[in-house]
Amino acid sequence: MPDMLITKSPNNTATAKLMSVTEPTEDEFNLFRKLVQKELGFEWGDDKKYLLYSRVQRRLQKNKLQTFQNYYDFIEREENKSERQYLYNAVTTTKSEFYREKKHFDFLRQNIFPELKKQASSRQHKLRFWSAGCSTGEEPYTLAFESHDFFGASFISNGGLRILGSDVNTDVLESAIQGCYADKFLSPIPDSFRRRYFTSEFEKPNSHIQIKTEIQRLIQFRQFNLMSAEYPIETKFQLIFCRNVLYYLQPERREFLIRKLVDHLEEGGWLVLGITESGYSIDKMEKHSISIYQKT
Repeated sequence: MPDMLITKSPNNTATAKLMSVTEPTEDEFNLFRKLVQKELGFEWGDDKKYLLYSRVQRRLQKNKLQTFQNYYDFIEREENKSERQYLYNAVTTTKSEFYREKKHFDFLRQNIFPELKKQASSRQHKLRFWSAGCSTGEEPYTLAFESHDFFGASFISNGGLRILGSDVNTDVLESAIQGCYADKFLSPIPDSFRRRYFTSEFEKPNSHIQIKTEIQRLIQFRQFNLMSAEYPIETKFQLIFCRNVLYYLQPERREFLIRKLVDHLEEGGWLVLGITESGYSIDKMEKHSISIYQKT
């Protein structure tokens, strides 16, 4: 619900009045288009003007600002830099679901996991996976379900697996950390996994169900921007999922991100992009089926 201004009516009773926010002009829209391109790498067409208005107007109301020029000037001031995170949260796309693009998880179990299991057994190797752009957490939790089932509780519980889930959006990360999902969204999960990896009782209102602690502790959720020059991680990963992120990026930023992801892979490591992001030829990577690449 939009913020309201409390005003006095002629008979001296308090009334609530919605603050009016002016739709962005072309010049105002272009200011934000350049900003999100610089900070987030997004490529915005003219059709994103309404997205800016519909998603961000509440931040103007919150800060008692009427125009998008006012808001731009506001977030440019040093004392208001923290407001940029609210902007990032508003304009990022957060669609996710369990077992999204299931073909990837079939390939994972049939091809990638067996190879990683041999490596782990022969070299006492610890597995490190990364879900980049993890949104509300369904993807890293799906990785955790599949990994726990395939590699076994003994390997997992001894620190054999850790999963990083990262996103620039702090709102979705808060949801991911809670690990609590509406029952209606769990249908893609096999019944056996639902019984094993979720609590048996609904612990939240409106039929929400909680992921068990043994799965949650496998995942560390962290906020950072994939467009940053340096990432706050030193780990090399055997597996990186970065699906349906490149789609939103300017071409130069796509190349930048792909290079960064490849740099964070171990030799022989795997990169999984979205199914619609399959048309890339990546240096140092061999392409496998359905937008899956292996570092050579």
